[in-house]
Amino acid sequence: MVAGGHRCEAALVLAAVRSAWERLSALGITDQPPGERRRIRLTNQSAVIGGVSCGSFAVAYAVAGWRYAAPMAANVVTVLLLAGALWLSKRGARTLSRVVVLLPVNLVVVVASMLLGGRVGFIYYFFLFAAVAFLLFSEEQWLLKWGFALFSMACSVFVRVLAPGDAELGRALGPVATAMLDLASALAVMGTAMFIVHLFTRDTALAEARLSEEHARSERLLLNILPAPISARLKEGGQSIADGFSEVTVLFADLVGFTELGERLRPTDLVALLNRVFSAFDDLAEELGLEKIKTIGDCYMVAAGLPEVNLDHTAAVARMALRMRHSLEHINEETGHTLHLRIGIHTGPVVAGVIGKRKFIYDLWGDTVNTASRMESSGIPDKIQVTREVYQRLRGGFEMEVRGTIPIKGKGEMETFLLKGEIGGADAV
Repeated sequence: MVAGGHRCEAALVLAAVRSAWERLSALGITDQPPGERRRIRLTNQSAVIGGVSCGSFAVAYAVAGWRYAAPMAANVVTVLLLAGALWLSKRGARTLSRVVVLLPVNLVVVVASMLLGGRVGFIYYFFLFAAVAFLLFSEEQWLLKWGFALFSMACSVFVRVLAPGDAELGRALGPVATAMLDLASALAVMGTAMFIVHLFTRDTALAEARLSEEHARSERLLLNILPAPISARLKEGGQSIADGFSEVTVLFADLVGFTELGERLRPTDLVALLNRVFSAFDDLAEELGLEKIKTIGDCYMVAAGLPEVNLDHTAAVARMALRMRHSLEHINEETGHTLHLRIGIHTGPVVAGVIGKRKFIYDLWGDTVNTASRMESSGIPDKIQVTREVYQRLRGGFEMEVRGTIPIKGKGEMETFLLKGEIGGADAV
């Protein structure tokens, strides 16, 4: 019971330490680019690590007695400056906070080495400080980066050449304590270096993972807008894309009664209904391997035979039309609405591609598109009207009905047919 209580208390303390560490690490981080956010975190973390280290030395010197008041004072001042670096980071003074992190830690080591003598091994810290300078400053701040690295190297040379080997305070430590302090300095530097590298590489790995997720999300969004082959070509060349196809089947479908329904429904309910209908059509298009082109108000456009050739494109679009009609019937039953579909289909040559610089869309042009649109607009609610070209490709596999010759805007008199269902299927009407 007691042991369990101690473990619980230890877990709470550890959680509090982690929480404080994360809060201090995040000081000053807002909407900066990922690389700059990593440098801010590392600056704050270096300030915390340096503050804990210098604070520990200050306590040790205080315990050792007033003889060590000078190095103790130097470490206390350094702790205050490192706390100031965190404050500067929080205020957005990022470059100044990095300077305040690196300058005092170099100087306190110089002071301690001169007071205690060169044998205590504080010189190891300068190699750590030189490496950290390369992590804290960006490539654009190359002068500060190299300046502080060279400053740390110069401090190491200064201490190596000028620090007395038999300083009075160093002699008071005794040979065993001096050797232990030398070893502790080396181990502390190696441990701190590994910890800082771990922090930096961890943040880098997390940033790369987030970047990968964002890239994947962007790719999915792009593929929802453009066919995969077209997307790949745009990313490679960035030029307008236009391809000619000798035979493609195009379908237009219009929701009859949707405008009148919009006068009775709230805008949010109207959009939700339209989204439900068109999402069901999207699922059908994906299942049948068709290419959704676009929606225009309450009109839905889909095609088959592009951007990759499909020899069965006309039959695939016919199945799509039949299943769209049944899908809308189910939605009407579930919602209580009475929407109807008017569908038109035509087969022929088109030009397909992407033009412009913004808000890309894979679109189709040509008389085939216009004719398919006319088949829809001149059609009958709940019927699928097709041209003779479609009739010739579907007869034998689908049940067709001759509608006769009717006037088509911009085309004159045209012979049209009604698609009833697939022979042997459950779609016949």
